[in-house]
Amino acid sequence: MKACVVGAGPAGIVTAKVLLEHGFDVTVFDKYHRVGGIWAPDGCYPGLANQSSRRLFEFADLPSRLHYASAAESQRYLEHYARTFGVLDRVRPDTEVVSVRPVDGPGRTGAAGWVVEHEEAETFDYVAVASGAHHHGHLPDLPGRDLFGGTVVHSNEVRAGMFTGRRVVVVGGGKSALDLATHAARLAREVTLVQRKVNWMVPQRLLLGTVGYKWILMTRFGEALLPRYHDPACVRPLDRVDSRVKRVLWWIITRDMLLSAGLYRLPKHLRPDRSLPFHLAHAGVMPPGYVRAVRRGQITAKLGEVDAFTGEGVRLATGDEVPADVVVFATGHRKVFPFLDPSVRVHDSTGRVRLYRGIVPPGADRLGFVGFRQVFNNILGVELTAQWLARHFLGALKTAPDEAAMRAAVDARLDWQERVLPGSGGYDFGPYDIHCADELMHDMGLPAQRTGNPLAEHLLPGGVARRYRLTPAG
Repeated sequence: MKACVVGAGPAGIVTAKVLLEHGFDVTVFDKYHRVGGIWAPDGCYPGLANQSSRRLFEFADLPSRLHYASAAESQRYLEHYARTFGVLDRVRPDTEVVSVRPVDGPGRTGAAGWVVEHEEAETFDYVAVASGAHHHGHLPDLPGRDLFGGTVVHSNEVRAGMFTGRRVVVVGGGKSALDLATHAARLAREVTLVQRKVNWMVPQRLLLGTVGYKWILMTRFGEALLPRYHDPACVRPLDRVDSRVKRVLWWIITRDMLLSAGLYRLPKHLRPDRSLPFHLAHAGVMPPGYVRAVRRGQITAKLGEVDAFTGEGVRLATGDEVPADVVVFATGHRKVFPFLDPSVRVHDSTGRVRLYRGIVPPGADRLGFVGFRQVFNNILGVELTAQWLARHFLGALKTAPDEAAMRAAVDARLDWQERVLPGSGGYDFGPYDIHCADELMHDMGLPAQRTGNPLAEHLLPGGVARRYRLTPAG
């Protein structure tokens, strides 16, 4: 059973490791020189920091002590993991996949395997796409670009030395935008952050700065406060807390997060204008130093939308002009697969990713995607996805619906995501770490409860990989 894995980031290396354990002959292709994906030297911007506190950025069978680690530290762990489990020998670096097409042509796509092209063409029985959701930057097409003589880049393209002594405008309101603005504040002459709205950012510590966020957000009790999960098989009695009780608790959590993140020290227009859990799925961990840099005037934060370039910088929709030497668009990414044959339908007409369980496209055989069922702790998410996909390839899942049932399940899940996780693009499950894990464990016929102690099961961090150490037998 020959299997190809496209990408050697966290999703790719854990998928290769799991497939090897299940008896597949695995080859991994990656366009970068070193494994790690966005954590590799070729894949990250200066100042990129891991959002994970201790014991979160680790796979189930290789503990780490990483704690809000740098990109270099994160990459070293991933490379160590790949070497430890025999994946590194299977990686072909500096090899970009340009085409994945079915051997059998139109019809039941992929039933006879897949042709994978890079410098040459090779045939595989199975393909796992782990190319990452953060590689194809969305760069707005704005008028006046030819007038502006400065540098315009997406956040993916920022490199060391680009900000030093220059006037920098960062466009965006997510974690990467705040990361880059905070990094630029230490180097640039002027820094302006332009964001359409203020997103929620999770402080490293909650409860007035006394308790790490994983003790609140990554427990069954914490997830029970979220809107009810779409899959009835994963709804527990605790999840049926009365909505009025949830509203009161979220009112308390909202104010604690504002205090713990330091946002009460900023002007009101620089705080989120909607109460939690609204848009919690889009929240990152607040970069250390961001609030302090805004308060000290090292970052000028503006609410608005960039309307056009000018000869000196950018113009906002309000008419304000902001001078710049460098404009960075931290405006998200397109979840696209330019190498994938058009006969494989992965998106709907609005661009949302249409994958059953966020893993397999209905109607395509021997093909799966890892890393597009995103949760807060995506190390956990990609490892369990890899375990599910290996069993799917082998026909060993306990729950295996037909194509029509898969399509119906995708429709139901996307409807739920639009209501509960607006703007998730069909791939981001946000804070539902444990519910997502329960769903995959149920499909695999494995116990979702991972401890023998009900208190530990509900009150200790459960959205962590070490609770889900699985073998090919279960």
